[in-house]
Amino acid sequence: MREVSFLHCADLHLDRPFTGANQLPTSIHEFVRESAYRSLRAIIDLAIQQRVDFVLFVGDLFDSSYRSIKTQMVLLQELKRLDEAGIYSYLSHGNHDALDGEWAALTWPESSCFFSEEVEAVPFKQKEKTVAWIHGFSYPTRHVNERMISAYQRTDEESFQIGMLHGNLEGQTEHSAYAPFTLGELIEKNFDYWALGHIHQRAELLENPPIVYPGNIQGAHSKERGKKGCYFVKLSDADPVTVFHQTSDVTWHRPVVDIGKYNSMEQLLNVCEEILNEENFSTGGHLINFEFIGVSSLHTDLLYANQLDDLLQTLQLNRDMEDNGFVWPYKLSLHSMPSWDRDSLKEQSGFLQDILFISDHYEQNDLKEAISPLYSHRRARKALHPLEDESQLIKEAEELLLTYLIDSKGDGE
Repeated sequence: MREVSFLHCADLHLDRPFTGANQLPTSIHEFVRESAYRSLRAIIDLAIQQRVDFVLFVGDLFDSSYRSIKTQMVLLQELKRLDEAGIYSYLSHGNHDALDGEWAALTWPESSCFFSEEVEAVPFKQKEKTVAWIHGFSYPTRHVNERMISAYQRTDEESFQIGMLHGNLEGQTEHSAYAPFTLGELIEKNFDYWALGHIHQRAELLENPPIVYPGNIQGAHSKERGKKGCYFVKLSDADPVTVFHQTSDVTWHRPVVDIGKYNSMEQLLNVCEEILNEENFSTGGHLINFEFIGVSSLHTDLLYANQLDDLLQTLQLNRDMEDNGFVWPYKLSLHSMPSWDRDSLKEQSGFLQDILFISDHYEQNDLKEAISPLYSHRRARKALHPLEDESQLIKEAEELLLTYLIDSKGDGE
């Protein structure tokens, strides 16, 4: 029976900086800085343990067009480990590390195949017989807007056909539309597996044939939450097998807490501590952003009395790096509602009504323009969290103004 097994990973982004979790303790900062390297090492460990035939690396091996000697050496050492275990590797460059970048040339193992700028098919052989064709290409420059999918074609009907494509599924608006394709176009090619890259969130677009985004191998900011890693894949004459394996050891989380259920800051502190001490945070590194929701009188206290910062600093006490990892609350997001009624305030005349009108009609583009000098400032931007939701920032600004203008009973001053 025909059979081939491999690992599929993408978007290594080696040397990519962590953003959004500022002022980490030194020991935690050192741990997270090396996390992508450890995730890569865990992928290679898994490949050797599972005795796969090869490993696919689908684009954005490095985070920029400049690749440091250190980062290249890390990748080289891991590819050598595969080579010594008799495992082939197939690698493509994406929009972040396109072929027109600058880097020092290294000698890679003969078992490592780097794709050129044109779509090509490379045979994988077992006992001199071709059992699979690996199709792929590397980005010649950062911007590849052509429909590269049109150049992918089956080579024969006897061998497995595996496509490596670092590109954007049409309709995905959160990412740049590089090398765009539709799901229908992939299916029409009649390949046995599509190894995708570029989207940092894991997604299984189709079960058979498997069409898979594995996500990136290590989350680098708060939007890249959840488990990161690679897929183990087995193709045979039976149904394909795909299994996700977590290889990252630093994970971003956003637990939700309804503060409307609590009457005091002590109760809120205790429930947050209980979450931080949960069993699923017992090993590895965990970066926590608590999201406070609900309608509560605590909302005004947290916002007006600056107790949000006090609460965060209290939760951070005695939470340095330990032997088995860390749990670090890096942010508290106040998305709850104050106890006063917004709709009734809109019926009032004067300044309060003006604030609510401006808030309802403020364009997000105007906000971006207003705060762009702050985010472009060399020093200030280092202390800022990435802007995830402009509408939420407008809401928080509104609530801050209203909190200063309204007493705790909700009466206008």
